[in-house]
Amino acid sequence: MELLDEQDRPVPPGAPGEVTITTLGVEAMPLLRYKTGDICQYDATPCSCGRQTLRLSPVIGRRKQMIKYKGTTLYPPALYDLLSDMEDVREFVVEVFSNEIGTDEILLHLHPREESEDTDRRIKSYLQAKLRVIPQVRYCAMPDILKMQFPESSRKPVKFIDNRK
Repeated sequence: MELLDEQDRPVPPGAPGEVTITTLGVEAMPLLRYKTGDICQYDATPCSCGRQTLRLSPVIGRRKQMIKYKGTTLYPPALYDLLSDMEDVREFVVEVFSNEIGTDEILLHLHPREESEDTDRRIKSYLQAKLRVIPQVRYCAMPDILKMQFPESSRKPVKFIDNRK
């Protein structure tokens, strides 16, 4: 098992990489590398229990959901955690689309606890501090958010809309 970057090179401990499994110990099996699509980090220091093996972090995101936005790599689960922790935001939907030149753009549909310039400033400064970038923000009424979260074709709430080309 190894974690690889986008150029299929191993990443250092603590850096995110795609979990890749190679079946070296199976006899009469062709040498295959299985790229899982999961993005994780690893820790190579010995565990307090005495084991010397690599320890994986929880899954940060999936390779195909990766968003490259203004030089920063973002994953939807990280955005969900960030938005869920914000006191000023009641509900949200994250929309990703391609702009005219083909790069990723992020539009956050947010239903704030109260609509004011002060709330807008707090939300944007929190996003800047945590993400290092400020995505586009659109404030929506709760019925509009619920309409996006529960489309007719889905039984589960949709928090991520991927409209990239």
